[in-house]
Amino acid sequence: MPLKKLITALFLIMACGCTTGKHPTWVGNGLHPGYPPDQFLVGVGISSRSRDRQADVQKADTHARLEVAKQLKVSIQSHLTSRQEQKARSFLPETYTSKTVQKVKEDVDLLLGGVTIAERWYNEKDHLHYSMAVLNKGETAKRLSSDIARHSHQVNALSLQSDLLLKKGDITGALQKKIKALDHYRNYLTKKQRVAVLKPRASGSADVPPGNPYDSLMELKNSMDLIILDGDMQAGRIGRALDRPLRIKALYNQNTPIDHLPVTAHIADQTGKPEQNRTTGKDGTAAIRSLDIQKTGKHMNQMTVSVDWNRLIKEALGGESETSWEGFLSGPSVHFKYRLRVPEVSHILIKICEQGRYSGVDAAALLHSTSVDLMKKKGFLIKKTGRGQNDRTLCSGALGIESMVRRDKPLSDIVLVEKINVDFSGRRGRGYVFRATMSVTAYDMAYHEIIASMNSEALGGAGNRKTAAERAIKAVADELIPQIASRIVEGL
Repeated sequence: MPLKKLITALFLIMACGCTTGKHPTWVGNGLHPGYPPDQFLVGVGISSRSRDRQADVQKADTHARLEVAKQLKVSIQSHLTSRQEQKARSFLPETYTSKTVQKVKEDVDLLLGGVTIAERWYNEKDHLHYSMAVLNKGETAKRLSSDIARHSHQVNALSLQSDLLLKKGDITGALQKKIKALDHYRNYLTKKQRVAVLKPRASGSADVPPGNPYDSLMELKNSMDLIILDGDMQAGRIGRALDRPLRIKALYNQNTPIDHLPVTAHIADQTGKPEQNRTTGKDGTAAIRSLDIQKTGKHMNQMTVSVDWNRLIKEALGGESETSWEGFLSGPSVHFKYRLRVPEVSHILIKICEQGRYSGVDAAALLHSTSVDLMKKKGFLIKKTGRGQNDRTLCSGALGIESMVRRDKPLSDIVLVEKINVDFSGRRGRGYVFRATMSVTAYDMAYHEIIASMNSEALGGAGNRKTAAERAIKAVADELIPQIASRIVEGL
């Protein structure tokens, strides 16, 4: 055998500590005479054989450690449940008992330091690797007791620091100290519970529990308010930001500005992109500008600005915590409303300019009915329609948009100017052919701009001049009006 392969094989044997002889008793029942249950937690892990023996052994080791962790979790769960039923909560405040039980249920990856692999065995017949992990209850309880004392000291020290900062008017600093104190307190409880399971006789030790910072943190949080300064009830436009930022002010006890408080915005019913990571200034104010308003299909919409507890907790704890804070704190918040234009609340004023009346057809009358029907199908409200013949500046294009806004904004949200020109194009056999040329421009009265502008032409033929002209007008209108209506909807 090559030297390299020999060394690898020897390493695996030494690392594995495996035996392949008689079936060990711990494989079947998890009991080992060298590790009595009153002093050790024992877990057995299994993995099937693959081509990578070292990986197989490591997998069995991991499963064994997890089994130890599961046992401890089940023990803590049982311990907490029994204390809950008996209402014996010496160091388990009522506020936390149910929350802690839930947390222990969900903490799948609980692995305590001190879990070691005591033995391994390989079953040649079934090609299975077995590992036995053990946890020394006494040593682990001793180590946890040291952590408990440290957490208890930190709870009291941080609570005192928080009170001092609050007296100085540093509300955000006081919040962060309270959060940190509560984090230590939750760790204190968790480790006390573990010690109570590992060493039941030691659970009644006469240590003085620290004060519970939960109530004082809730009192501080409930004394905070956000108020709206500006930015409410704006008119929004899809794909754009609101004209004015959302301005808020954070107050403590309704009169003290809260400095350096992180706030965030959330747009309901859409995936908008409001600016994030806003922080209040010395006067307690912050401004958040909305970005890229998305379509909601509703006229009235809502955007919420609230305290960014995720960022506040992360800053307080340095980004690391042994306990979960997901959804633990919420509020206060304020709700801004903004309007999006939708067809159902948009009034359209239609102006029809007829150029070249050589066909003997009332083109304006034909376009009127066609335009109104198609716009109503899109949901728009038709404010008024009429001929533009008497408005030479409108039909000639000499009327600027600002002048149009001053004149027509009180009447409508959108002005639709349709220009139609019908001319004789020639003969086709015994029939007649007319060409209808049409342009349509939609003017936005709110934003003083053109939403869309399109033009096209169509031919119409018939045995008489009037019918041929009517067919040409209807053909070009049926092509342009639906397209311009869709463009208007997109541009609202």
